[in-house]
Amino acid sequence: MRWDFNLLFMLLVLAFAGTGCQNGNVPETRVTFTKSVDGDIYFQPEEKSGYEKVMPDSLGNRVLKLDLKEPGYYRYVSTKQVFYPVYLTPGSRVEIVEDADGVTFKGDHAAENTFLAENAFIGVSADGVDSYSAEWLKMNGEGVERVIGKLRESGLPREFVRQQELKYRYGFYNQLLEGPALMAMFMNKNVRLPDDYYDFLKDLKFDDPLITRVPKWFQTMLAAFERMEKEGMLEVSPDNFMEIYGKRIEDEKVRSLFLVNLLDFTLQKGYSDQFPNYMMSVRRLITDSMAVAQLPVIEARYQAAWEANEAILRGMPAPEFKAVDVKGKEYSSSDFKGKVQVLDFWFTGCVPCRAEMPYMEKLADELEGLPIVFVSMSLDTGNELVGLWKQMVKDKKGAEYHLNVPDGFKSTLAKSYLIRAVPRIVIIDKEGKIVDAYAKRPSDPKLKMQLEQLIKE
Repeated sequence: MRWDFNLLFMLLVLAFAGTGCQNGNVPETRVTFTKSVDGDIYFQPEEKSGYEKVMPDSLGNRVLKLDLKEPGYYRYVSTKQVFYPVYLTPGSRVEIVEDADGVTFKGDHAAENTFLAENAFIGVSADGVDSYSAEWLKMNGEGVERVIGKLRESGLPREFVRQQELKYRYGFYNQLLEGPALMAMFMNKNVRLPDDYYDFLKDLKFDDPLITRVPKWFQTMLAAFERMEKEGMLEVSPDNFMEIYGKRIEDEKVRSLFLVNLLDFTLQKGYSDQFPNYMMSVRRLITDSMAVAQLPVIEARYQAAWEANEAILRGMPAPEFKAVDVKGKEYSSSDFKGKVQVLDFWFTGCVPCRAEMPYMEKLADELEGLPIVFVSMSLDTGNELVGLWKQMVKDKKGAEYHLNVPDGFKSTLAKSYLIRAVPRIVIIDKEGKIVDAYAKRPSDPKLKMQLEQLIKE
């Protein structure tokens, strides 16, 4: 058979063009901002905290160029401080227009973004309805289904509908999982939850790869697994929890990316001697190519963390400490010799620290009488903060010791443990050697199991 040269050349060009697209040569995404009203505007990925102001270029134009690999969500904050979710895809051209009448969308995905602006779902309470009560659950559960019903009937592109439905549902799951704790932390209000409050977790599946495009998808999934542990729906294991989580995830992509994010999150919280074991237990469950490509970077970060923390690795002698109680009585490490020590570093201005305190107090009471001691180590300094600390702990009762570390974060003790953020839990064995310099928080049932195992050794 005789090939025409021009035809052959054309086929080769098409073949290479196709290969180029597969390698990710996608046009940049452009977002143009047009406004005729005064005031600052902001735009950033929806899951990102803080605000990124949109500034004009030298010609006065406001244009952002983004390198997107897959569809995702951003947040536009108007001059009137109104929040708008914005859906973008690789190579799309979107214009956000703000004038005296409000905000409108033009260009690609104008219909999708208009729908989002008109159908935002935020769980709210009506007059006389307590947040997270049975009535609140019914009211907001129906609200979620109502907006999803409108989404399905909108005639918008099928993939967007699938992804946005997941966003509505996972946004609601996130509120159910995090809301009560946030109310306790920031409003000092403990809510009483219905007995069936967490029943939605029993049938929760992670079987759609579009989950990974939903803002805060990882945080929501992790909170779900940790709540399943607390509710007895999932096996609790300090050593194998990552593998247990992974086996609960049905979709390959979701499972792989979740586990890579979990490994990364573990390193963010601090060094862990168990990290190589965690990696080994989940490596075979990480099969998606995008996730596999991230493993060498994570391993390099672990090596750097190991080198930075080599003085406080498992088995190293624990730094000696001296601290005082509210009456000025001094305690030192030697006072607790022969017992497992759980040191809880915190300071009065730390909201997450205060949220963990009831869990630590409960844990100390539950393990009272065993060869273990719980020591609350305040890092407050200065007369005002130390006075506030004394006021907070003076009437505390239970098995936990409440001490203050002189010089706080600047103390030799804090520097020895590389404490730059709190809460921070440190476990020391009966021989005075470090077991875990970055232990889990007391609200995590895996900490209690770890301590029970350690006491038996």
